[in-house]
Amino acid sequence: MIENKQYVHGTAARKLEYDVYKENKVLKTKKKRRNNNKIKVKYVLVLLFISLLAGFATYRYAMITELNYIINQQAIEYNEIKEENKNIELDIKNSIDLNNVRTVAKTKLGMQEPDQYQITYISIPRDDSTVVLDDENQSEEDSGMLNILMGKIKSVSSFIH
Repeated sequence: MIENKQYVHGTAARKLEYDVYKENKVLKTKKKRRNNNKIKVKYVLVLLFISLLAGFATYRYAMITELNYIINQQAIEYNEIKEENKNIELDIKNSIDLNNVRTVAKTKLGMQEPDQYQITYISIPRDDSTVVLDDENQSEEDSGMLNILMGKIKSVSSFIH
């Protein structure tokens, strides 16, 4: 008697022996549309993601190009300033030339060459000369005791001769 009523033990619902979507055409078409819509949404999201990556890469290249342009402009400006500094240094060297100083002194300042009786020669004795030793400013590499001693001996011997 239990076999005729298809009695199921437990609380689980009995399993259907047929697929609802295979027999019902309306449900079948809805399932296909749903699957197609999911695929379309996936494609759109993938395309959007790829477009964002491409846009980001393009933006980065644009920024790099802009920075290169700025660097080139600053390099050109640097070279122009460097050239201008060279010209100014040349002008300064030319203005310090003794002939130019003599000409400016005579024309603008009204100076004149001294006469022979106005010139006084002074003799400086050799004993009053100053000797500067460079050995005291040695680098730390040569700071060995033997090197310091040899340096002092050389400086004294050069001072005597």
